[in-house]
Amino acid sequence: MSSLKGKTVAVTGASGMIGVYICRSLLKAGAHVIGVVRNPAKAAFLAEEGVEFRKADLADTTALTAAFQGCDAVVANAAMYVATKSMMAWEEHEKANLDGTRNVYQAAHDAGVQRIIQISTFGIYRWSILHPMDEHQKQLNGAKRQGGPYRATKQVSEVLGWELAHSLQLDMTALRPSLVYGARDYNTLKPMYRLLKLPFLPLPSITLPFVYAGDIADAVVGAIQNDASIGESYNVCGEGHQFSTFFKALVKAKGYGPKVLAAPLPVAIRTDNSKAERDLGFKNRPIEVALKEIVAEEAA
Repeated sequence: MSSLKGKTVAVTGASGMIGVYICRSLLKAGAHVIGVVRNPAKAAFLAEEGVEFRKADLADTTALTAAFQGCDAVVANAAMYVATKSMMAWEEHEKANLDGTRNVYQAAHDAGVQRIIQISTFGIYRWSILHPMDEHQKQLNGAKRQGGPYRATKQVSEVLGWELAHSLQLDMTALRPSLVYGARDYNTLKPMYRLLKLPFLPLPSITLPFVYAGDIADAVVGAIQNDASIGESYNVCGEGHQFSTFFKALVKAKGYGPKVLAAPLPVAIRTDNSKAERDLGFKNRPIEVALKEIVAEEAA
């Protein structure tokens, strides 16, 4: 594997939850990091850490092309996620996750960038409780809107990414994280924080693969460092934990919260991450360690 020292890497959606972690892992690996965002003020602290911001919208190919100038790789991380199936939600997801993907790939090509890491999701799979899902797990048909706005458009987005990589002769790797959590997390942890105020919490508990955003970010670095990852897709998912187990770990990390009354169910969604472990050096931090880091960062 090669060092990223002297390399310049652009990250779309750098001010978002996963984007912040990706920028920090790239900086740690020695790369010069370009944060491509609509509003640099949202993550001004990254500029203090060494990230150079360039302003561009996913809808603006010209601005994206300018933002990618001089870069050795682009991390296509920006995406839309809203948990609703309204017609407006479909339009918003298609604009960000499909049109945005098309524009990012075209802009990378026009800027002379050949290497792309696309942040996809394990949500593109038809989930199974029968066996751990590897990268060959059958996928949803996003074109038929299976799985709702986010999962469907992300499935089509990854397919589009592979098609564009082929037609534009780009070197692409796709990473498929599971249920992501991290600091400044509005999708997984924020709803849980509201539950911390309850005196007790009964939880029918299935097993889900939770993955720390910092571990995904390290996998991005591993993918850029290892040319063997070109043309490959990888599960970068967490170990399976019952929801109640994860919530109990959160209560312990925060130092307060309800008494959890768990009713475990014999249902588990699991993933096989062995390919990413082998090629990218992917590792799952224990949830207790990750949550402790998150609580410390959010308190700072």
